Formats: sequence, structure tokens, C-alpha cells
Amino acid sequence: MPRALVALGGYLILITALVRLGTSLYLPALPRMGLELNLSTHQLASTMTAYLAAFAAASVLLGPLSDHWGRRVLIQGGLAVYFIGSLFCAVAEGYGLLLTGRILQAVGGSAIPVATRAMTRDAFNDRQMIGVLGWIGAITGLAPVLAPVLGGFLTQGFGWRSNFYLLTGVTLAVGVLAHRQAPETLSLANRMPFEISGTLRAYGAMLVTPSFMLPLMPVMACFAVQGAYLVSSPFIFIHLLNMTPATFGATSLLLVGALVSGRFVCMACLKRWGLYPTYVAGAALAFLGGLLFLFVLLMHWISVLAILAASAVFCLGFGALIPIGMKAGLSAFPARVGAASSLFGCLTLGAAAVGSAVLGALMERGSQDIAALAVFTFAASLLAVLSSLLCRRQLS
Repeated sequence: MPRALVALGGYLILITALVRLGTSLYLPALPRMGLELNLSTHQLASTMTAYLAAFAAASVLLGPLSDHWGRRVLIQGGLAVYFIGSLFCAVAEGYGLLLTGRILQAVGGSAIPVATRAMTRDAFNDRQMIGVLGWIGAITGLAPVLAPVLGGFLTQGFGWRSNFYLLTGVTLAVGVLAHRQAPETLSLANRMPFEISGTLRAYGAMLVTPSFMLPLMPVMACFAVQGAYLVSSPFIFIHLLNMTPATFGATSLLLVGALVSGRFVCMACLKRWGLYPTYVAGAALAFLGGLLFLFVLLMHWISVLAILAASAVFCLGFGALIPIGMKAGLSAFPARVGAASSLFGCLTLGAAAVGSAVLGALMERGSQDIAALAVFTFAASLLAVLSSLLCRRQLS
């Protein structure tokens, strides 16, 4: 791959990592935030649900705007809004400003993956695209899991606000880099007029097009599990299993390794088997993780190691699914890459918001929280493997 494309791929991965870092960096701080700001468990959970829902909703508009204005301006504007939201969270003294900051983080942050996925489609051929999307997909999946490692140490050493001050500073630095070096990959000749009616028609066409929707279903199911895990795991590990914030954050390392390994499993299997068998194998691995989690629950083998082992198997399958699901979705509408990227982000993050909302509503800071997460993971992973079997024609 030419050096310029390698540099572009690295840049896209970097800014994607920043946004996804903000999703869950603060998770180890949730119990302490609740005490200092006098917030209930459901209010704390809603800061995650609102973030994911706002992220998904904003993506619907931003994709068509990237097809009209270009990718560069979307990235720069998104980073500016993300910076303001992070600063609001850092100085919040109550629920209102904290929630406002999270929503602003989501709206600004949603511009980044929309633009990076579209830039990948603009700049790379199909094989290069799968490789770059594999890394972006791994970042999309692993950053929210890796972030608590850093967040746990920050919270334990410097307090919960340090998480948001870090995001504020890093966003400023990345914003300067984006202003100086971010390329524009969409030529003026390929830009699309922005029309609400045309955009809605395009989204409607995508939602009923099997080549777009069917490969997306297993990925959405996995994102729903991710949302459920993100909102429930701090209370399960810290409150129920008596871990410190730093130790809880460190548990994410195993899941990070599994997600990254899933990306390599995907690339290796693609060479041997092709798209469809590899996709089904990834979904089967995710289902095995859900089945193991349910088995742990039914056998009353609840422990940190047992939960993490089942979650790691699930993440291995999740990591294998993402590159193929992304590639299929973005390739289905080559003239509407920005809109396809938007809808992809909306549906996957929307699924994560649903998972977060469901577990947030069920949590009672008791043993039933573990049961709820186990049953939800099993049900979603079963949906993932069944829906993957329907993709033979789209991935052949």
C-alpha cells in the first residue's frame, strides 16, 4: 500500500479511537460520580444511554452532509462540538450539565466515524478497504472496552473529573492535527446536493435493501450486547464482585485482546473460506460466548474469571464480524457512501443504546444484574448467528 494511504489509514484509526474513547472512559468512575453528585443508578445509566442514542440520531443527518460538504469540514466541526461537550462534563456539578455534556459529546463524536468510513470508501480499493475497516471496526469495538483501563487508574488517582479533562485536552490536540493534515477525499465533482426528501428516500431504499440490511443484523446484535455490558459491568464488577476502579478497568485488557484477535481471525479466514463462511463463523463464535455466559449463570459459577471468559469468546466473534458487515454496508450504495455510513452508524449505535437502556432499566445493584446481562447476551448472540445464515446471497 502506498505510503500516503498508510498515513491516511493511521489518521482515520486515530480519530476514531478518540471518539470511541469518550464512550466509556468514565465507566470506572460511575459509582464515585453517583456519590459526589448525588445521582441514582438509573441517572448514571442514562448518561450512557443518552450518549449512544444521540450518537445514533445525529449520524442520520451528518452522513448526507458529508456527501454535500465533504469529509474534512465534518471532522473539524465534530471535534469542536466534542471538545465543548467534554469540557461541560468535566466541570459539571449536577445531572443537567453532565447529561448536556454527554449529548454534545455524542453529536460531535458522531461526525467522526461517519466521515472516516466514507473516506475509507473514497480512498481505498476493496481489499485495502476491508483491511482498514477491520482496524477501524476493531477500534470501534475495543476502544469502549479498553478505555476503562485508563479510566480506572485516572479515577483512582485523580478523581472522576480527570477522565473528562483528559478528553478535552486530547480532543484539542487532535483538532489541531486535523486542521493541519486532514485530507479531503471527496472531489467536488462527486458531491451530492443535500435534500431532505432525497435523503429520506435514500435511507428508505437502504432499509429495504437486503445487501445492506442482512449483513448488518448480526453486527447490530453484537453492538446491543456491547451497550448492555458497558452500562452494567461497572456495577457488577465494582459493587457485586468488590473490585477497585483500577482493577475493573484492567479486566478490559482480555476483551481488547479478543476483539483484536477477531480481526486477525477474520482476515485469515477470508483467504481460506471467503466472505460468507467467515461471517457465519464469526457469528457462531459470538453465540458460543453467549451460550457460555448462560451456562455460567445456570451452574451458579459466577466469578470474575467466568464472566470474562464468556465475554472474551463473544468479543472474538464480534471482532470477526465487524469488517465484513461494514464492507457490505458501505459497498451496497457506492453513490451514497456518506448516507450509507450514517445509517450504518445510526443502526449499530442505536442497537447499543437499546442494550444500554434495557440493562439500565433492569439494574438493581444485586445478583439479578448478572442474570440480566447473561440472558441478554445469549438472546442477542442467538439472533446474530441466525441472521448471519441469511446472508449467503449478499456475501457470495
